[in-house]
Amino acid sequence: MQILILALFLLGCAFLTALYVRRKWIPIGIRPEGKGVLVVGKTISENLSPASRVNFDDGAMIYLEKPGARLQLRKMEIRFSSREDAKRVVDWLERGVGSTSLDRRSGVRSEIWALVSNGPYLKRSRIEFERGICFVVDPGMNIFEVIPKRVRRKDEVTLVASTGFWHYGDVVMKFDSSVDANRIEQQLNT
Repeated sequence: MQILILALFLLGCAFLTALYVRRKWIPIGIRPEGKGVLVVGKTISENLSPASRVNFDDGAMIYLEKPGARLQLRKMEIRFSSREDAKRVVDWLERGVGSTSLDRRSGVRSEIWALVSNGPYLKRSRIEFERGICFVVDPGMNIFEVIPKRVRRKDEVTLVASTGFWHYGDVVMKFDSSVDANRIEQQLNT
């Protein structure tokens, strides 16, 4: 009987924690990226395009639905500090912007960023190649090399580079687009 009461108590605590975390706001940045709109935060990196439904009610909030795989963000409520910012993002979503793979001014490849995780490290970082070696660069903070023994695809925008037990283990990289993931996967496999 005591075990049942303890189990019910723990279940209630888990339920209340889930309700509290569900309504927690995460500060993010939104910018046009290629033909879509990119949402970037400390632990999130999602492309909002193509959006299947966008509701904007003259306030500073947007309700957005987009297609996605299981465990991906598909429904979002985004609050802005001003009405003008919300209107600008709605305009970006409605008309699409730019090109995904080239810098508009020079025709040179722009930087590739990904949400990188390998256990204790979880941060949005720049992915660079130098002398055939992949480096994960957190500007001004950390830099580490990724020399994979094996590279596999988790989904269309996520790569898992297995570096082995003595290095960093599995390094998970979630890119902004499948084009970036394809390019990095091709360079890692060579």
